[in-house]
Amino acid sequence: MEPRKIEIESNFKIQYSICTLVTDQIQYGEMMESFIKAGFSVDDCEFIIADNTRANDFDAYSAINRFLREASGKYIIICHQDVLIEYDKEPLLKTRLQELDKLDARWGIVGNAGAKDLYNTPMAITENGELFRKGELPSKVSSLDENFILLKAESNLAVSADISGYHLYGTDICLIAECLGWNCYVINFNITHKSSGRLNASFHEISRKLQLKYRHFFRGRYIRTTITRFYLGSSWTSGLMNIPLIKNIARLYYKYMVK
Repeated sequence: MEPRKIEIESNFKIQYSICTLVTDQIQYGEMMESFIKAGFSVDDCEFIIADNTRANDFDAYSAINRFLREASGKYIIICHQDVLIEYDKEPLLKTRLQELDKLDARWGIVGNAGAKDLYNTPMAITENGELFRKGELPSKVSSLDENFILLKAESNLAVSADISGYHLYGTDICLIAECLGWNCYVINFNITHKSSGRLNASFHEISRKLQLKYRHFFRGRYIRTTITRFYLGSSWTSGLMNIPLIKNIARLYYKYMVK
C-alpha cells in the first residue's frame, strides 16, 4: 500500500464552517438567514449545530471541540444563535482577513470584541441598537468575547477538556492559541448581538476553575526528559497581583501610561 503524501498547502473543501449551539430554532433560523443574505454562499459554507433544543446534550466546551474536529472549512466561525450579519458583509470579512494575513501570518483567531489589557477593550459590535466601536482595529488581544469567533482551521486549536459550561471559552481558547504560537485579534467587522453577557453564578464558577487551571499549569516546576532537565519558572506574584487594589492600580497604568 502506498502512503499518502501530505501537500505543502492545505486543501479545504469550503471557505467557512459556521458553528452554533442551538436552543432556539427561531433565533437560529434568523441568524442563518442573515449569514446567507450577507454573502456567505451555501455553495462555499456549511452550517453545523449542536442541538440543545430538546435536552441539554452539549455544553459549550464539548460542542466547540466537536465543531473544531468535524468542520471542513478554511475558516471556522463559532457564534451565538442570537447574532445577525446586518451591516458588514462577507466580502468585507474576506478583506479584513486578507489584511490580517499581511500584518501577521501567525494570526489564529479573530473576533469582534475582546480585551487587550486591563483597560483597553477593542470592539466593533452592535448591541441593543447601539454601535460600539473602540480602539484601533485590528488590535491584538489576549481574550475574545464569545458572541462571534473565527478561527483559522490550520491553527489546529481546541478548548479545554477539563472545563465545562457556557462561559469564558473565548478566553480559554486565546490562552491555548498563545501557548501554541498563534495570535488573537479583534477586527473591524460589525455584527449585531441581540443580548449581553450575564455574570451569574455559573460564570463565576467557571472563572474560578479557569484561574485554578492556568495557575497550576504555569506553576514553577522541573521538567525532565530522557536526555535533559530544566526548570520552568512561574511568577510568585500571582496572589499579590489579583488583590483588587493592585488590579485597579494596574488598570490605571494601562489607561494613562500604555499607548
